[in-house]
Amino acid sequence: MRQKLLALATVAALLPLAQARAQSMVQSQEGIALQNEIDQLQSQLQQLQANGGNGSSALAGSSSPPPASSGGGSQDQGGMVANLLTQVQQLQQQVQDLSGKVDELQNQVNTQHDATEKEIGDLKFQMGSGGGAGAAAGAAAAGAAPTLAAPAQSSAPVAPAPQAAASANPREALKAAEAAYTKHDYATAQSLAQGIVTQNKQAPEAYRAQYLVAQSLSAQGKAQSAAIAFDSTYNMNRSGTYAPQSLLGLASSLSAIGQTEAACDTIASLNSQFPTPPAGMQPRIDAVSKRAHCQ
Repeated sequence: MRQKLLALATVAALLPLAQARAQSMVQSQEGIALQNEIDQLQSQLQQLQANGGNGSSALAGSSSPPPASSGGGSQDQGGMVANLLTQVQQLQQQVQDLSGKVDELQNQVNTQHDATEKEIGDLKFQMGSGGGAGAAAGAAAAGAAPTLAAPAQSSAPVAPAPQAAASANPREALKAAEAAYTKHDYATAQSLAQGIVTQNKQAPEAYRAQYLVAQSLSAQGKAQSAAIAFDSTYNMNRSGTYAPQSLLGLASSLSAIGQTEAACDTIASLNSQFPTPPAGMQPRIDAVSKRAHCQ
């Protein structure tokens, strides 16, 4: 009996360790299968512990007491515990192997993300600095700052185009911004969406609005500002609904301004984090990858 209780205690100590390591990798199919197997073993162990030393076998699906004249029930249960212990040890090794793979992939993603963040930081610096002889070429691209273009000049005075009145309700403002985007009025869509992000950053609509800002800037051909906006969208929620689209938009914008290495790093991050992209997105990923000459 003492050996059986010791084996049960050993299994009880090993299973939580295996579960804790598996939690970090449950996003992969292999990790999910492993987690399910560990959960099953945990359930079996709990049943054995609940039965204690009464000799009944929960795994056998029987709640009737064992024959009083034989100690075979105790031996059978001891064998089950030993078998569980062997399975847990095997699972631990699988967890360690899979954990090593996850750590390696995570390091790659972190390296790629750090490189991309540096490129974005450089872009923000270029857009924020107004002087310098070398900034002349960048100034034209930096004109892609998130502001509305001034109305065209003419010989006769022309009243400026009226801006759309932003609603104080973020939901209504977002509907208006989306309607403007649908009508290809990208400047108005950008202005309304930016207003939501600025004034109601904690609102549920702010995430969608930030992505709409990036889309509107991209549609206006302001690739440099669009890159920053897509990066901001991704960083708002790296596992959110618009995370894969934001990474793709960032890669496309970086490619458009000649930052092909950063674009390819972003595509690599996209493929690593979202190996199964949303429907219809893979051809666009391939197109951006080809345009940036990614390996």
